[in-house]
Amino acid sequence: MTGASSEGGAAAPAAALAVGGQRVLIGHPRPPAVAVLRSALASVGVRAVDVALDADGLLARVGQGAPDLLVLHLGLLADNLDLIARLRAMNGMRDAPILVLGRFSGAGERQALMRAGATDLIPRPVTRPELAARLRVHLENRSLNRSLQEVIRSLQAYHTGAVQRMTLARDMQLDLLPTTEACGGLERRYAIRLDSHFESSSELGGDIWGARALDDHRFAVFLCDFTGHGVAAALNTFRLHALLTKIDLPGDDPAETLGAINGLLVGLLPESQFATMLYAVVDVRVGAVTYATAGAPKPIVGRPDGALEIGGSLGLPLGVSPKASYRNRHLDFPPGSFLFLFSDALFEARDWDGQLFGYEGVVDLVNGLDSDAELEGGPLRQLLERYFTTMPRPLADDLTALWISRRAEPLDGSG
Repeated sequence: MTGASSEGGAAAPAAALAVGGQRVLIGHPRPPAVAVLRSALASVGVRAVDVALDADGLLARVGQGAPDLLVLHLGLLADNLDLIARLRAMNGMRDAPILVLGRFSGAGERQALMRAGATDLIPRPVTRPELAARLRVHLENRSLNRSLQEVIRSLQAYHTGAVQRMTLARDMQLDLLPTTEACGGLERRYAIRLDSHFESSSELGGDIWGARALDDHRFAVFLCDFTGHGVAAALNTFRLHALLTKIDLPGDDPAETLGAINGLLVGLLPESQFATMLYAVVDVRVGAVTYATAGAPKPIVGRPDGALEIGGSLGLPLGVSPKASYRNRHLDFPPGSFLFLFSDALFEARDWDGQLFGYEGVVDLVNGLDSDAELEGGPLRQLLERYFTTMPRPLADDLTALWISRRAEPLDGSG
């Protein structure tokens, strides 16, 4: 067998390569070009890199142990897509990501590669930062898939104790949400009150929300709703959380942030799955909310004088089209105002008689809140108590609601 080499030059066992992190195998006919891939992998923390220079060497290395990620140069296929099928048939390779790097002649060749079993295509030329980001996303996705597949296998194998295991998975999902301490820190720093409600239609859901500080006068908040519910939807919330924490996103520009997330989810989400999302930046110094939506429900802002303003909603859901673009919108948010964000389950639910609640029903709920709602556990709690007097549980979809209130007095400028 020819054309196989390892990180140190000798043919080290696959098990040794896996120590200390994920193992990546590169199939590339030109050794000088491998240096760029090694550099990109090193930038995301991967040191266990193995290289095969031809098809025989590649098959031999996979036979020693399936890698966590296989990067395959188009030139190694030599017009024979059968190699991908042979790799897929090997032990441990059914779900392993196979990325094909090269210059593709057109849509026909791309489709043929995907049908043959490629996970993703990386067209050349490609910048090193983009290459590193693409590799990192697939490695993170691989790790998340493995973790959740372990949970799924356990649930399928053991009927006894299924409830306890599902509860554990739900706790893992709930751990993705902001903690009480984190919310309290935002409340003190920006002179706000942040109330939230998270409720799945099943044990696991496709909703996720988050908030984080940007600087002394701005913070970001988002609400995302993936299609479906159960394990498949929950997996997508883990994917999004990994993207938001591991990828450098333009978090202070909502439209650019949604565009970047959409570009990544298009390649990650299974066919027919997508997500709606609202991303907002709240500036308490100028008293404004800048936001962008990807098919998400319209936000509602309440003024100190009792007037309501319903924001606009524009943009394709995330994961539908790589060409989707998003636009920033602006709402005044002076002291004494509130911002109400919610998933579509709130107005798409049906009451005991089968009547759709509707968006007008949500506006009526907000208008009908008592001025002393603060004394009764906050406006969001009062709103939901009134809502569930006519809406049966569990809802048909996951429900997330956020209520952000600004204190009536302005900030003193100290942050």
